[in-house]
Amino acid sequence: MKPFNDLTPRGKLRRLRTLALRALEDYDFDVDDVRFLTVETNTMFTVRKTGGERFVLRIYSDEETTLRENRAEMFWLNAITRDTDIRITEPVLRRDGEAVTVVSVPGVPGERRCALFHWVPGRPLEEDLRPDYYASLGETMARLHEHADSLNPLPSDIRPKMWDKVFYYPDEPVIFRDPAYRQHFTTDRIAIMETVIARADALFAELFSDPGGLLLIHGDLHYWNVHVHRGQIYVIDFEDVMRGYPVQDVAVTLYYGRHRANYPALRAAYKDGYTRVRPWPAADERQLQTLMAARTVMFINYIARISDKPEEYLKGWFEGLKRYLGKHPWHEAKESA
Repeated sequence: MKPFNDLTPRGKLRRLRTLALRALEDYDFDVDDVRFLTVETNTMFTVRKTGGERFVLRIYSDEETTLRENRAEMFWLNAITRDTDIRITEPVLRRDGEAVTVVSVPGVPGERRCALFHWVPGRPLEEDLRPDYYASLGETMARLHEHADSLNPLPSDIRPKMWDKVFYYPDEPVIFRDPAYRQHFTTDRIAIMETVIARADALFAELFSDPGGLLLIHGDLHYWNVHVHRGQIYVIDFEDVMRGYPVQDVAVTLYYGRHRANYPALRAAYKDGYTRVRPWPAADERQLQTLMAARTVMFINYIARISDKPEEYLKGWFEGLKRYLGKHPWHEAKESA
């Protein structure tokens, strides 16, 4: 049998479909059809059972999460489904009550982690960015934070990662100082990265000085991870669930769409929706902008490592970091906080 890594993309998908079929044997329904859906960091298949109901099977990437983190994701999703009417991507439990399947098949190296979810209707929010939807998104985010608060303290076996540093993924290679990538990281660019990291570290120290405020956060709630169906908001992709602070979730959402003409209206609507449920979590603009800059640094490091043409992204991101450093002098921000 040909080694997996020597296969064409189509050949790899054929073998992963075989793995998906094996994972689906642990569920209590008959499968009618399994088709490739998409590859992002994970590989996704659409599943249709006899009778027509649709699901999505996720095959997790080994680079992004661990089994421990997947279990934290399922813990929160099941609790949200049990305790609230928030519209989310609901996991499907196997016959034995588990939500994550660890499976292997010949021709695919190692073991792969899989999870099955009910199909989420609608289209991505990104296709119809309106203030009323952003108000609903803000309210939904606040309700998620309220629910996460109610789960504290977490069971001892639920141990998600924490967003307490810029590069928070386990074993993430930090390459911007590596001479092998010097063509993308001039002395000036390295200085910008180090300045932002130092500011972010100081902010994380401020936040994490209050361990009582820690709760589960979504960690990646942008407008591609929200569907709209018949005017209702559905939140998907909780894979990045982590322990953190509400302001970190808010910063992630507001990071996206900043260059759109209607961004001020979207942001105002989002804040209005959030504060209908709980107080606005950002102490000042410095917090939000520094968290956004930290996210940019993480993306720069990641894209420089994996992309064949990273400069298509890096130039714009570094310009954004320069604007951040110019608009938010650290000593002035701290004195006015």
